[in-house]
Amino acid sequence: MPSSIAATKLNGSGKRLMSVEDLSGGLDLRKAPTLLKPNRCRVCRNWSLREPGALVVFPGWLTKSDVSAGSGRAQGAARVYLGAGAPFNLLAHDGSVYKPTDAWVRGSAVSSGWNASNQVFFPYDRDLVAVLDGATAAQKSVDGSTWTALGIAAPSSAPTAAALAGGTLVSGDVYEFSYSGRDDELLHEGNESATVQHTPSGGNLSVRLTLPKHTDAQVDTLVVYGRDVTAGEPVRRRIGTVANPAGASVTYDVTSNSWGSGTEAPSDHDVPPLLAFGVVWKNRWWARHATVTNRLHFTQVFENQSWPASFYIDIPFERGDNITALLPLGDTLLVFGQTRVFLVIGQTSLDFEVRPSGASQAGALGPRAVDALEDGAIHAAAEGIYLFDGASDRLLSYDIDGFAPTAIGWRTYVTTASASDLERTPLVYHQATKEVAIGVTNLYPFGTPGEWLLDLNRTRLQDVPAWTTTDRPIGGYIRWDGNETTTGNRGRLFSWSQTVGTVAEERTGTTADGSNMTADYHGPVFATGAYLAQFPDAYVEVEPNAGGLAVEFVVDGVSVGTQNITIGAGLSAYGTGTYGTSTFAGVGRQQIPIDLPLEAEGHTVQLRAAYTGQAAFRWFTYRIGMIPESGVSGL
Repeated sequence: MPSSIAATKLNGSGKRLMSVEDLSGGLDLRKAPTLLKPNRCRVCRNWSLREPGALVVFPGWLTKSDVSAGSGRAQGAARVYLGAGAPFNLLAHDGSVYKPTDAWVRGSAVSSGWNASNQVFFPYDRDLVAVLDGATAAQKSVDGSTWTALGIAAPSSAPTAAALAGGTLVSGDVYEFSYSGRDDELLHEGNESATVQHTPSGGNLSVRLTLPKHTDAQVDTLVVYGRDVTAGEPVRRRIGTVANPAGASVTYDVTSNSWGSGTEAPSDHDVPPLLAFGVVWKNRWWARHATVTNRLHFTQVFENQSWPASFYIDIPFERGDNITALLPLGDTLLVFGQTRVFLVIGQTSLDFEVRPSGASQAGALGPRAVDALEDGAIHAAAEGIYLFDGASDRLLSYDIDGFAPTAIGWRTYVTTASASDLERTPLVYHQATKEVAIGVTNLYPFGTPGEWLLDLNRTRLQDVPAWTTTDRPIGGYIRWDGNETTTGNRGRLFSWSQTVGTVAEERTGTTADGSNMTADYHGPVFATGAYLAQFPDAYVEVEPNAGGLAVEFVVDGVSVGTQNITIGAGLSAYGTGTYGTSTFAGVGRQQIPIDLPLEAEGHTVQLRAAYTGQAAFRWFTYRIGMIPESGVSGL
């Protein structure tokens, strides 16, 4: 019998109690069941480890969407915090983008025409939010309702020039003109157009430019540029502006050469290429190219819509790897591949250095499989779940990376899920509960969707990663963690489904969307060694609550039956029961005896239990009675 199990002899009767005083140590799939510490377990689904010394039914969840946005998994969602105005939600589904209310009333689509199967991402800074899907030209918005192209393309044709009487231009000099489009709201300007040249002469020392209408609806103003080629001016400089016309074109008259101190015409305000996903770091936007999958594009500093064609880094991955995720972490941008991590290090916004991380052990499954965790980054990879501190990886999933002839634990998911499901793996660090949650489509040993959960509070207490699971089919997470204008909103966690376009609030209430919660537990296997033993009875210690607890004892791998036990529904918790006008003491902890059948005899015993109900049920301890034989019998 493991030395950590408390065995107590009762008054010389020969009966001993194998006592488990703490059930909240979490999962251990690595060791053989007979070697588990009493506080660890083989199955722990929908139990929370938040209270050391007790298993508590995991908090519930509640569907928030007014109606389903349709069948199939949502493509992406985000809570957006811009510098002005209240935060808002965005959700992409079936090729359309919606702006749900805070009560998740979906309403009509605010943008459509997006790829209906790709993941959709919503990077944002203080000024604007963008939509990226890897197949469609990116768009932006300043309010989540009105969407226009991210960046402004150069005008499609050059202006035309005609002689105009009067003016002070130099007769015989060659002048060159161009124009660009500007969005007055965000003060962003696109690249200049192709040029036209004109030579004034005689009394016509002015030039009338005809500027075609800029077809981008966001363009409010046309900006005119010019230079005196004959005088050797090297660049075109700003002359003036005119409103973008409602009709086909507008004219602009240049009467004198007064642009010597004007701003140089923009030539690197390129619109972005097709981008898959991106982040904001060091006053620039960074995004992965949609088809050149090891290429990282970035913008001009402080110019979130200017993507110069030469501003990119080709990450030198080995083994045909590509960029799977990006995560800003202080002065470092972590660039994850499938197998390793590269670092883009920037002391300022102007200089960057790209370094491989020699001590990284793995990369990330997809863009949503990474998150910042205190002073590091947690990332889910095919090899396991790691914490990266900027220099090296620490494996967190050792206890759930069980080994067997067939893959168990985390390996079940990464060896059976499709490439598409793996790429969509969501991971979130929920600061309010100090939990890391990872949504999977195949949760061991159930074969159904669920979450792997790492409880950081319990991990700190025992200095070993404390894992548990839920049965939630999570497609992605939406974290309300910014400057919320409504009291109580900060710290709320939402999710979208793996199968339908609904949104649910996580970690709220005690029910599964109004239905019963089901919490499963399979404890360690206690072995008596060479001695045969009879297991006549057991005891569970619980807090009285509504719901039911079913317990099953497995002896030598064979079930000896399941028993439904009353856990005190209707009994008052301590200090809440009343008789007349006085409060009297109720029951805060109750020990419930269980008789086992005569066939409960063997060399090993295991307790399996399942709570079903709608209460924050607590389970403190359990004890199994054992009467061993006096000597070793049999061969």
